[in-house]
Amino acid sequence: MNWPRTIMDGIVMALLFNAVVGVGFLLYPQAYSTMFPKEIKEAAAPFVDPRQVKKMKLIIYPLYLLMPVYWAISGHMAGVTGFWTFFWTGYVEMTLVSLGDFLILDCWLPPYAKAYIEGADHCEAWKRKEWLLKLAIPEHGLAWTFIMCPLAGFLVAGIGMLLG
Repeated sequence: MNWPRTIMDGIVMALLFNAVVGVGFLLYPQAYSTMFPKEIKEAAAPFVDPRQVKKMKLIIYPLYLLMPVYWAISGHMAGVTGFWTFFWTGYVEMTLVSLGDFLILDCWLPPYAKAYIEGADHCEAWKRKEWLLKLAIPEHGLAWTFIMCPLAGFLVAGIGMLLG
């Protein structure tokens, strides 16, 4: 595995991921409330426009698909070979994206995001401890670690093997 390349690709994609999600949030803040803790979702639901939710998904979902493609091509160009080497490359890179998401979008951003979500400014879920316990830690400690990162690893490995 090419560690310097893997770490740099992971950091660059973490920054790109956070930038894209941040711009998407600025464009459609109410739509992003659908991914927040239950209390905020329920309070913001009357103000959510389904068309904006679709636009938000058109911003995020292609990003999830393009990252493993980029990582596989980058790894291939860096001389990475073998299924498991590609897998662990993708896993580590997605872990760095998860870490960036956790630090930027879940630890730093919520107090500022509150001002953009109509109907949910009174929610207790905006408090850092509540946010971390109800969303960030389960999401990044469990879902990303055991579902998203292995999935990214398998995608990168599959694409990498197709590349030769």
